[in-house]
Amino acid sequence: MLYLVLLSTILVVVQCCEPIREPICQMGIPYNSTVFPNLAGHLFQGGASVGLQRIKSLIEKKCSPNIREFLCRVYLPECSPSGKPVIPSWEMCQEAHDGCSSMMSSLGFKWESSLNCSKFEAGTIDRIKEIANDKSAFWFGTGVKSLCSKERPTFACKMNRFPSQTDSIISRFGGSIDISGVDRLMKIQYTYENGTVNACKNDFSLPGGSLEVDPLSPTVNHGWQLRNLPAMKWTAAPSDYFTLVLYDIGFTYLHALYVNIPGNNITKADEVHQYRGPGNPTDVANPYVYLLYKQHGHLQLTDPLRQSLNKKPLETLHNESNFYDLKSISWVRVSADPFSIGRLEKEHQVNNCPLLVSEALQHQDRPFLPHNFNLNMSVDVTYSPSAITFTSCCKTYAYRETSLELNPIGNMTVKTAHVRSSIMPSVTLTKQDPYFRANKFSDDELYSLIMVDPDVPIFYKVASNSHPLIHWMVINIPRGNVNDGVTVREYRGPQPSSGVHTYYFLLYLQSSRISPSVISNYTTSCTRCLFDINCFTTDHGLKLTGATWFRAEYDEYVRHQRVDESGKDEAAECAKEPQYPQSCSGVSIPHIIG
Repeated sequence: MLYLVLLSTILVVVQCCEPIREPICQMGIPYNSTVFPNLAGHLFQGGASVGLQRIKSLIEKKCSPNIREFLCRVYLPECSPSGKPVIPSWEMCQEAHDGCSSMMSSLGFKWESSLNCSKFEAGTIDRIKEIANDKSAFWFGTGVKSLCSKERPTFACKMNRFPSQTDSIISRFGGSIDISGVDRLMKIQYTYENGTVNACKNDFSLPGGSLEVDPLSPTVNHGWQLRNLPAMKWTAAPSDYFTLVLYDIGFTYLHALYVNIPGNNITKADEVHQYRGPGNPTDVANPYVYLLYKQHGHLQLTDPLRQSLNKKPLETLHNESNFYDLKSISWVRVSADPFSIGRLEKEHQVNNCPLLVSEALQHQDRPFLPHNFNLNMSVDVTYSPSAITFTSCCKTYAYRETSLELNPIGNMTVKTAHVRSSIMPSVTLTKQDPYFRANKFSDDELYSLIMVDPDVPIFYKVASNSHPLIHWMVINIPRGNVNDGVTVREYRGPQPSSGVHTYYFLLYLQSSRISPSVISNYTTSCTRCLFDINCFTTDHGLKLTGATWFRAEYDEYVRHQRVDESGKDEAAECAKEPQYPQSCSGVSIPHIIG
């Protein structure tokens, strides 16, 4: 009887979550409570800490990126809300083993049985099946309603083909797959080189590296990392044949399909649909699903079968008698990156440049920018300045005719002569949408476009960081056509008095038509100065929906304007110019610019 009482007591103790006390696992891992017994057979945290200390040098030497988390999950397993331990995934174990087993041997230790990856395989398969059926696991599940009912829903909601459904991965396949026969794991390894991509008029430098797909990991990856066909392995006899599918289950697109894979050698497969790496243009973590089917021998890939696999791949695999049950399923979570956004932009499929502009704008500290904004319009501004020749500080400057498109992400700096008052900018508005509807506006949509300079020194008493100077203002813009709006302040080119100024074009969605006469209520008597932009946008229910900007600084054209057009003292304006006033005595040779 005493034995039973003690056993009962132990069971109660080990099923309770407790705070992690071991310093090694108090940082760098995504949980802070543990439960026992652990996978190494320890019943209490003290014994686990002793075991962990023996191999902590692996963590110190960083032999694998995930070695700390893996060892902590083995010795101090995460305590789930149900009080059960969360074991490491097979993929996490494999990555740790590949990076650290040789080092462990050099330290005089064997790769312990408690760290044997095969013991995690069955548990990982079971957990994969659970998550695949979990309707709360991905964006298109139970959270889709709140995600898409916001005032400004994420771009993913616009691309959701099943907006009324609440799905798991399995239910989203519409009954065309059955995972009951899944009995093995796939090792999927990506290697990617560093490089440069162009997206939304800007060049981005992206790093190289490698990653192993782990469906149990919350890690979100990007299209740049997954652009090339990965190395893949799974348990297979040499005489077995398999079919592999990569499918975007969130937005329902086929990304790869290979049949007649001998064993696990995908390089010798018959290609039905060439691999196209995941390219999610949205900011949600979207799953791309790998499906591995075992075939009933080698398939004769007839033209009708090839066409059927391309048009209805999952239905064909489900109904075709030559395929056995699905043998393995995995997925990788992917969100937008410059590579994916740029690729779909170049293919004229989807415009998601507003996401990259939003990210760039959020790094700028401006009081007139609302908190937690998400832009959903592209504001493309082009200047086409004609040639101009002028004199500044006794030097002649000749600017050639040119054309320039603003690149806000790159914080573009322009010459003030190129954006002078006589050169009206051309503005194109494009929605964050698939391109076939990105230029469609309803009749009741009205917008305001405001160009401001918040960087005028405060002692001029014409602007401040919170109350900028208006350079251009057009309201009641219908159907996305700026030229049809009401201009309440004519365009005035930059004339920065000193330093570098940033000039913002801010696009707002109006809640109703605005009377031009009210603008003067938000400025001083100069009609452009100290514009109370926050009060104006609040009073009229304006919502920031697009933006672009450029930078300009005090240069030769500004000096020319201030002296020749505004009557400023030339000696004062040119005092810091090299060779002034000596340059005034000779013949000026034109400086050719741009």
